Amino acid sequence: MNNIETIKLDNGLTIYLYKDNRKHSTFFEIDTFCGGFTKDFIYHGNKYHLQDGVAHILEHYLVECNERGNFLDLLGEKQMSTNATTSLTTTSFYFETVEHVAFGIRTVLEGIYNVNFNKERLEKLKGPIYQEVRGKKDMRGYHASHRRIANLFHNMTYRDIGGTLKEIEKTTTDDLEILYKAFYHPKNQFIVVAGNFDKDEVLNEINSFYNSVSFEEYDTELVKTDEKKDIVKKEDHFNFEVPLDYTEVDFKIDISNYSPKELLALDFYLAVYLNSTTGITSPLYQRLIKEEVINDSIHFSRQNYDKYMMITVGGFTTNMKKLREEIVKAICSKTYFDKEKYEIDRDQAILQVSLREENIFKMIFPFISNVVIYNYPFVDTVEDVKNATYEKYVEEIKKIDFSHYSYLSITKE
Repeated sequence: MNNIETIKLDNGLTIYLYKDNRKHSTFFEIDTFCGGFTKDFIYHGNKYHLQDGVAHILEHYLVECNERGNFLDLLGEKQMSTNATTSLTTTSFYFETVEHVAFGIRTVLEGIYNVNFNKERLEKLKGPIYQEVRGKKDMRGYHASHRRIANLFHNMTYRDIGGTLKEIEKTTTDDLEILYKAFYHPKNQFIVVAGNFDKDEVLNEINSFYNSVSFEEYDTELVKTDEKKDIVKKEDHFNFEVPLDYTEVDFKIDISNYSPKELLALDFYLAVYLNSTTGITSPLYQRLIKEEVINDSIHFSRQNYDKYMMITVGGFTTNMKKLREEIVKAICSKTYFDKEKYEIDRDQAILQVSLREENIFKMIFPFISNVVIYNYPFVDTVEDVKNATYEKYVEEIKKIDFSHYSYLSITKE
């Protein structure tokens, strides 16, 4: 397996290089640890609290309103596939190309670091963002995600990456500028370059750019709030245009005592466990289908929020009370363990890891996720998966406290 090389510049920027000359294209991404969660922070001794949506608006502003010009358009003119995105914890700018790698790197970096915050530009920029948020209001998941967080967490200020229409309207150039100054610093960023590229050319381009730019000392600290293990609200309900009644169980799991590598392993164990207990091959699913309690799959998802993980399990149903009770019973009882099925799932995971090198994105995207989500700058290996034994799986699942959960139901208006 090819190694991912780590290089640290004097200014604090971390560069990860994954070189594979068997590929035709090159992928470049720069990530800043600034996202939906980045609302409460201390910058040079002053405490700031921003509303939802500022990091997302800043992403758009840097792309479209920088002094270099809209760099997605500039890269698109060179037939590069390019975009930008804001997640809970990071903002990413990236491109894939076969040619003009140095031009792409220079264009993205010049765009990000050459910006003046102008009120007229910001107000013009808000129009498409309003449309984006209005579109989300027609989505069941948008409203459900707000309810989940409010039901489970006592002190979380975050609600939505995009913010509300009122929050977008309230966002000022001062908000963008302070967030930019506080977080868009090499010590708070990393670059990934993967695929077929000239290492010397790439490093020369990056070094040349950063040598031409000066940064003040990085002095930013995220404000952490204490969060209780228990939940806020046991049951919640709202009306929406759904084809059938919907219900879910949202579990709040304390993950504060796990190391980054342990969290990565836990994520694998939970994926297997949730699939075993509620997936389409599970006894629960087969029985609920037969009893016509459900007529589609039971879905599940996981999301980390600082020291806690939220697990959501739910589906459309003819009997909301029965479905959620069965979900709780299946997950909380911790009695359904199938060694044969676990080993099948583990073998599939080993195969997926083994085949990653066939596609640079199958290699590099998990790596980026490991850096961002788990603070673990490595790719999980075949050996890591092999070490995840059935006995360890059972042991880790039995240690989890599933007792803090909330019901959320949606019925047709």
